Parts: sequence; C-alpha cells; structure tokens
Amino acid sequence: MADFLPFATHQNVRRTPPHPVRTPSWAVTPRSRVTLQCRRDDGDDRQFVNDELTTSLELEISAATVEALARALELHDYRRGRFGETSTHTARVTQLALRLAEEIVPELALDPQLAYGFRLHDIGMIGVSNATLLKPGMLTPAEIDEIREHPWLGERIVAPVPALGGVARQVIACHHERWDGSGYPRGLRGIEIPLAARMFAVVDAYDAMTNDQPYRDALSVEESCVEIRQKAGLDFDPDVVAAFLSFDLQPPAQPF
Repeated sequence: MADFLPFATHQNVRRTPPHPVRTPSWAVTPRSRVTLQCRRDDGDDRQFVNDELTTSLELEISAATVEALARALELHDYRRGRFGETSTHTARVTQLALRLAEEIVPELALDPQLAYGFRLHDIGMIGVSNATLLKPGMLTPAEIDEIREHPWLGERIVAPVPALGGVARQVIACHHERWDGSGYPRGLRGIEIPLAARMFAVVDAYDAMTNDQPYRDALSVEESCVEIRQKAGLDFDPDVVAAFLSFDLQPPAQPF
C-alpha cells in the first residue's frame, strides 16, 4: 500500500507531501457506480435505457445521503447542548465558498460535490469526544491532536459513498492544510492542496473571525480582511485571497 494517497488537484498535479502519512485501508477502496437499468422489449431487440433515470436516481441518493450526514452532525450538536451551531456556520460558509468558487473556477462550482464537501467539511467532529469539544479552558497537546484527527475521521465516514469520493472528499480531508505546509493532517503545501480545499480554508477562517468564538469576540469585517491578507502566502493561497478580498463583504447575515 502506498504511504500517501495523493489527491488530483485542479491543476492535475500529483505530489507527495514532505511528511508522508500512512493511508488507512478504507481510504483506497475502489469507487463503484451503482446503476439502475430498465429493460424495454421491442420485438426481438432488448435495449437497456438507463442514462436519464440513473442520473436522476443517483442525484436523489446523493442529496439524501448528504442530508442524512448533515442531520447526524446537527444531532451531535444537540447532544452537546449547542443545537443549530453547526448548521448556521455551515450555511454561511457554503454560501460564501460557492460564491468564491464561481469567481475563481466556474466549471468546478457546477459540480454538486463541491457544495456537498462544503456542507460536510466538519463531519469528522462526530468522532471527537465531548470532553474535548466542550472543554472551557486551554486544550492539552493530546486534546489538540484529537481535534486534528477530524479531517481523517471525516474522510473515513464518507469513504464508502461514491457520490462523495471526489471534490467533496478533498474538502473534507484537506480543509485544514496550509499553503506553507504547516497544516494538518498530511502537511500538504502549495498546489499539493486541492483547489477546493484552498478556497474553503479562506472562507472558513473568515467565518470564524467574524463570529463570536469561545475564546474571543467576533472581529469586524475590516479587521478580518486585514488578517486574511496578512496570512496570504502563509496559511492561504495568495491568488485565492486576492479573489476573496475583491468581494464586497458584509457582516454575517442570518442563515438561509
């Protein structure tokens, strides 16, 4: 088994990160395609007509799977006494990240998996203990490591779902990677990080800055933009930052 399962970036570049991490067996499960075929008899000729029906069915199944996983994450919030916290954050970042994708790479923005990945980016948090997530004070190194496992856990959760095996998986697995290689879990750098994850990282950070957090009050839009600009080339892709800062950003609105 390879030590690292590379992601195909938007630039079709495949590289090995400076600190390879062994890929678990579940991450290399071959993708499968489920097709439903309807047989039509025309005399002696039997034809299989499946394209439109299969596409429609697969879209419905994919959307239903994403909805089920999202509701599971919301239930996890409810059990922690924070019902609605994740869903409102997810609504904001999905809307803004799709807007950014439309600006940078319109063809990718048309892929339903992109929105699925944005919506399920933190699905791996289901596997992080409440004791760690709800701890009011500073986290220990072990607790920080536990939280940093959530991209791996999220990738494992969606691994059996073919409809989440492309761009969606890239977002879930790589949204905490950093441009300079200081992120996690793989330590990818630069364009080794899939473009979808590079875009989402900027939006996710901006949303965290402009909303209250347990450890600090929300920053203004202006303050947040200054911090995002300062982290271009360190945490974030400079080109993605430039596109993001070209927006007329407004204070957080009510979730849709």
